[in-house]
Amino acid sequence: MDTKNCPTSVEDIEFYKENGFIQYPNFFSKEEIKDLGDAVDDAITCNRDRILGAENGGRGSEDYEKVFNQMVNLWCDYPSVKSYSLNQRLAESARRLSESQHVRIYHDHAMIKPAGETSKETNWHQDSPYWPMDPIGSLSAWVAVDDVTISNGCLNFIPKSHKFGKLEPIALGKEGESIIKKMEDKEYELPDSVSMEMPAGGVTFHHGCTFHHAGANNSNRPRRAFAIIYIPDYVCFTGRGDAAGAADEMTAGGPWDHPLHPIVAGT
Repeated sequence: MDTKNCPTSVEDIEFYKENGFIQYPNFFSKEEIKDLGDAVDDAITCNRDRILGAENGGRGSEDYEKVFNQMVNLWCDYPSVKSYSLNQRLAESARRLSESQHVRIYHDHAMIKPAGETSKETNWHQDSPYWPMDPIGSLSAWVAVDDVTISNGCLNFIPKSHKFGKLEPIALGKEGESIIKKMEDKEYELPDSVSMEMPAGGVTFHHGCTFHHAGANNSNRPRRAFAIIYIPDYVCFTGRGDAAGAADEMTAGGPWDHPLHPIVAGT
């Protein structure tokens, strides 16, 4: 496995452990990321299902679509996406940051935030409450397919918020729902948020318990992003949730051992 170009250093691991996120603004070049953008564009044009094989294509409310158009497991039906979803440099960074022997892919997902007046912000939330995983430790790589700014809906993180652990989920498509508001109502003081503006090809990694959100897209073009969720070897399947299509073939309390969840870094 070629990991010699993995940028994640010992100092990066310490920063991630302390803050719950890290940014690599130039992980890929714009040229390297072009094939991924083309595949996302094709999936949009074809109105690809959100979740392959799910009822109604896995799509829910119209309001949620205004937050973003999400499509899961593009690597399963777009060969050109596979080299990103199973990318060894990305996966090795995730392995080092999670301090695990190996990481598996949970799923990838394209996230296209629509442009203009109907665009909605993504509520402040954690990811872990929605994942059928225990203990915590899983993390996401978020790849900017377009240049991302505050104006078009870049990610924003609350440093050190992952230290609160896994909290109750919030309604992601419901206006006004916010994990920050819930914490402030309990009189917790939180650090200021940090905006992750970066060029196309930039990558952030964030812990599943890190508070994050993306603002509305006020530009005149959709904002394209692509994320891969990684499962460290010490994280088990809890038996709830769809497990990205593999729940019926795995055992609650057991490992994520399934062809839809291959090891992508480590042994």
